[in-house]
Amino acid sequence: MFLLIGGAGCQAEAPVGDPQNVTSRLVTLLQDSSPDVRRTAALSLGKIGNSAATTALVRALSDPDSQVREYSAWALGQIGEDVNDGAAVSLAGALGDAHYSVKQAAAQALGKIGPRQPVIAILTQALVVGESGSRRAVVEALAQLEAKSAYPVLRKALTDPDPAVRQGALAALGELGDRRILPDFRERLLFDADPGVRTEAAYRLGKLGDPGDHGELQTLDEAARNDASPGVRLWAEWARTHIGPVVP
Repeated sequence: MFLLIGGAGCQAEAPVGDPQNVTSRLVTLLQDSSPDVRRTAALSLGKIGNSAATTALVRALSDPDSQVREYSAWALGQIGEDVNDGAAVSLAGALGDAHYSVKQAAAQALGKIGPRQPVIAILTQALVVGESGSRRAVVEALAQLEAKSAYPVLRKALTDPDPAVRQGALAALGELGDRRILPDFRERLLFDADPGVRTEAAYRLGKLGDPGDHGELQTLDEAARNDASPGVRLWAEWARTHIGPVVP
């Protein structure tokens, strides 16, 4: 008997039965010569979510087929907090994969398994030395993990040459909820060259800003009136309204 399931952007058929026995059979199929079989096995293991598949899925992060690697990362995320620290470190390593879809799946999986100190250390290092695609995946993972220890490296990433990394760093810092970063948000809103970064900064000021801070309200007013991007002006006005009037 088979049940149609969805996952990682496509569909696969997963056998229905005792989870332990089915997991064991699927783990074997992860080494099949056919990439299609290995992909289906990885997706099915993710749907079952049995931690007994962890070791095999970690091995599959090195599979020659990029989709097998992507689906294996996704499956580890579906196992969630039952994933051990060693597997979490391997997922962090997958942020350096040559294929962005694998990096993204690994980032999302790390968010689901929760913060682990060895992983945070790897992510913060990768944000400094990794290539552009890896840095994008790292800030996405850190945004989900809400790791306060990453504050200094995320703040530094606000000047990253890649605008997607800067925008991701703004989002991650916003999720931390630390108001020390608000002056940096104002600077990004007024002076960043990328409209996506400025939009993110406006949104985060609206979420985190202090209605009693004249500097924040003035920054938002200026952006709402003068920014070259209609989208930035719209979000600056939203943020200005969202944080409310000046408190006497």
